[in-house]
Order: sequence, then structure tokens, then C-alpha cells
Amino acid sequence: MYQLNKFCNIIFDLRKKRGWTQTILAEKLNIAPQSVSKWECGIGYPDVTLFPVIAELFDVPIGVLFGEKSKEDEMSKTFVYERSFVFESLDEIEIKVGNQCVIEVINGESDHSSLYVEGDSKFVEYVSVEKIDGSLRVSVKNPTGSDTRWIPYDRGGYEKDNRIVIHSGTAESNCRVVNYLDLELCDCLTADNTYKWICRKS
Repeated sequence: MYQLNKFCNIIFDLRKKRGWTQTILAEKLNIAPQSVSKWECGIGYPDVTLFPVIAELFDVPIGVLFGEKSKEDEMSKTFVYERSFVFESLDEIEIKVGNQCVIEVINGESDHSSLYVEGDSKFVEYVSVEKIDGSLRVSVKNPTGSDTRWIPYDRGGYEKDNRIVIHSGTAESNCRVVNYLDLELCDCLTADNTYKWICRKS
């Protein structure tokens, strides 16, 4: 079965390597920037007729868009340990947590908001982001697939904490964190108007 979550990382990485914004890529494909945003958030994918056009645009074999590794990729064995997004300011933030991580939401007036994900390659791969109007929905999926309990997995030698940092772009955002596994969730408000959640296996 085709994995949307894999495609969102592929299209994001290809775009970033070219230094293109979502708007630039959308213009080259004659589509709305919101379509590219949805692809990169893992909530949609291009019409089948666009795949050859996208492959030609990025000068890659079409199989790369479906997760096939090029010989160079196989030899370098590079992993994605971070991703970042920029949005308009956020009023509502909902985060569903299914993996161990530290989450920070930093409030403060700005003309935009941002989300930064850092962690082992599985953690980064299984984070999906959806932006609807002023509401942001983040899903931290469980790499092992369990809907009830957290199971240790191979982190590929990555030893630091998995982290999500969100700058809301507003003086006060309404943020909700939902833990759907058997992880322990601790929360606190720091002195600099930062909300912090630590999600750990007890």
C-alpha cells in the first residue's frame, strides 16, 4: 500500500534541496500552494498524472517519489533527524502523542508561527501536521503501530530526546495535548510563557 507519510517527507526534502518555497513549487505545477502544504502534512497526495511531472521537475526517477532509494542514497545512508514548518499565527493547537518526546509551545506575538521537529528518524517520519484556518493538529504516531501501549523501537543510535517546538505567533494560544498510549505525561508552565510537556514511559 502506498504510504502518504513517506511521500510527505520525500516531497518536503526534494523541495528543500532546491531551496523552493511551497508557493514556488505550486506555481511550477500550476496548482494551489495549499495542495503542496497538504502533501507535506501527509493528508493528501498528487493526482496520478502529476507524478511524472514532479519527477521531471526534481530530476529524479519516478520511483523515488514512491520511496525507492537511489544508489547514492543507499550508499550515504542519510537519515532525516529534523523537519520544520512555517504557518500563519495559531489560535488552537492540538497534539496527539504516541511516542516519547518533549513538547514546547512558546507564545508571543508574531506575524507567523513555526513548528520544529527533531529526533530519531522514525520519530520524525511518523509526525504528521495539518493546518486548518487558525488551528494546528499535530499527530505523533507510534512507530510500532500499537494503539494501546508504547513499545521500544530501534532509534538508529540517536540518543537525544525527541522534541517538538511550536512558536504560536499569538500572545496566548489554546493548546491541548492528548496522550493516547500508556505513556506518562507531565506538563508545566515556565517563566518565559512557554508551555512544556514531557511524555515518557514510566
